[in-house]
Amino acid sequence: MARQLTTGGKVNSLQKVKKNLDYLKHKSRELGEDITNIVADGTLEEKKAYEKALRRYTDKMNEVLAKEEVKDKLDEKYKCEEKIYTIFDRVKKTYIKAVKTIMKQPLSNQEKEEKIAKLQTKIKHALVNDEDKKILNIIRKQMADLPYTNRSLLC
Repeated sequence: MARQLTTGGKVNSLQKVKKNLDYLKHKSRELGEDITNIVADGTLEEKKAYEKALRRYTDKMNEVLAKEEVKDKLDEKYKCEEKIYTIFDRVKKTYIKAVKTIMKQPLSNQEKEEKIAKLQTKIKHALVNDEDKKILNIIRKQMADLPYTNRSLLC
């Protein structure tokens, strides 16, 4: 067939290839639909039971979440998260100011980089707990596997 594609019978051979591909694609779609239908028919009762159980679970979860105790805890949780965000925002702004101050100092680039690295280390030790450090290490490992190398983290 490769010989036919490179010789005078190009159009005819390509039409045969196209026709064969179209047939195979159509057949593959039909088989996929057949498999989907067979699975759906074979698991009809289980799917109904699953949907019923999911509805019961969702209803019960909504009932529990509607309790005042849970609402109060959710409100308290959101307030904590807002305070955390505020603290990190302040740290970020202070860090930016500190870096600008360091950059204005009459020091060599090497000394500036060392001071900034020291500042980052202090921030990291002050704000990042052991659990967060584990998460950051996992992220660093995964980022090392990415196809590009322009990456950096504060911590």
